[in-house]
Amino acid sequence: MVTTYVYDEDVATRYDAAVPSSDSEVAFYSALARDAQAIGLRTLEATCGTGRVAIPMARAGIPMVGLDVSAAMLARARANSAGLDIEWVEGDIRSFDLNEQFGLVTIPVGSFQLIVTIEDQLASLSSIHRHLVPGGRLAFEVENPDLVAMAEWLTSRRGLLARHPARDYTHPETGLDVRAWVTAEYRTSVQCRTGTLIIDELAGDGRVVNRIYGKPMETRYFHRYELQHLLARAGFEMEALYGDMSKSPYRGTSPSMVWVARKA
Repeated sequence: MVTTYVYDEDVATRYDAAVPSSDSEVAFYSALARDAQAIGLRTLEATCGTGRVAIPMARAGIPMVGLDVSAAMLARARANSAGLDIEWVEGDIRSFDLNEQFGLVTIPVGSFQLIVTIEDQLASLSSIHRHLVPGGRLAFEVENPDLVAMAEWLTSRRGLLARHPARDYTHPETGLDVRAWVTAEYRTSVQCRTGTLIIDELAGDGRVVNRIYGKPMETRYFHRYELQHLLARAGFEMEALYGDMSKSPYRGTSPSMVWVARKA
């Protein structure tokens, strides 16, 4: 199963402001994509959304294909990428068929965590595996489980609403400042987190002029060796594991697990 959270037009409008790409993120995937480009192959970004990573890569001259299941997100991507060497395709990561093989497939910013069952995770990895040339790479990022935060949400913060400044932004159309709040529920038996985001839109004097209650989003959290075994089941060999997009060594306290795997 893939999470049922809906990436509609309102989410698409806000997305780039709420989840901006970073220089290190674009640089990390671009370096791998250059290897594919050097042998005449394009890079596929699965779950590309609005193109927040794919578009900067295309601007740097990397031939790209973006795949996403959300028509609204792809519409935003197309509007932002006129004239670039990039193709946008609406499709499901679990079952897509593009009749092309790539040198690199990427899944940025934790999107793989939206695939919450083993069956669908393997289906997605199988689809990616079919679309890679022998020795082609898969690169993706997931959150590293924060056991301290998880314990707090299971105990002292259970049922509470907390500020989430990492999701603060300025609305790209209205110019209003947006302040984010979150509540989280962990179901450890299935390794899933259900997060609900509430955002306040503020006038210049700090008054809340609009409050939006987001729909719950379910994500799967992974542990290191679980993912390593999952990749092996899908026909991949591990090449590297980093703790962030700057290639810091992976540690238990790293913010992310950044994986690079090769098609065996």
